[in-house]
Amino acid sequence: MIRTAKISDLDPLYSLIKDCIDDMRIKGIEQWPNWYPDKNVLRNDILSSVLFVTEYKSRIIGMVVLSPEVPEVYKSIPWEYKSGKVNSIHRLAVHPVFKTPEMGKKLVEYVEGLAKKQGYDIIRLDTYSKNSAADKFYRKMGYQYAGDIHLKFMPEHYQCFEKAL
Repeated sequence: MIRTAKISDLDPLYSLIKDCIDDMRIKGIEQWPNWYPDKNVLRNDILSSVLFVTEYKSRIIGMVVLSPEVPEVYKSIPWEYKSGKVNSIHRLAVHPVFKTPEMGKKLVEYVEGLAKKQGYDIIRLDTYSKNSAADKFYRKMGYQYAGDIHLKFMPEHYQCFEKAL
């Protein structure tokens, strides 16, 4: 089951993020710094009703954000789709114990369906260039590489992807 996150989910979500950061670091992936996303980011996502969670036995094991806000850095990308209503995926995370391509796929398919119902035509996202599993996952989900962005707090670039719904 996937549902909209509520404020009482804040601490479990933050624990999920920390577990995912620790797991990525063990694998040599520095996708998120220790301070991001913090509780304020997650709280804002919850209050904006853009954060969705999945549970197993009442434990939050996955999350994803679907937000119509387009990051400023995306403006430099030569997107293939120049027109249409755009939504963005951010902060996809699945707890390392429950991490399977199927779990991530269910979360992405859920927000793609939601975006389509809301009248969006295109979904965009970015992922850390050193996260080859995420790169492979999004390409398999039908997302096309569009270009790179650089975030001031990260040593490596992020790859941007898009998909027409």
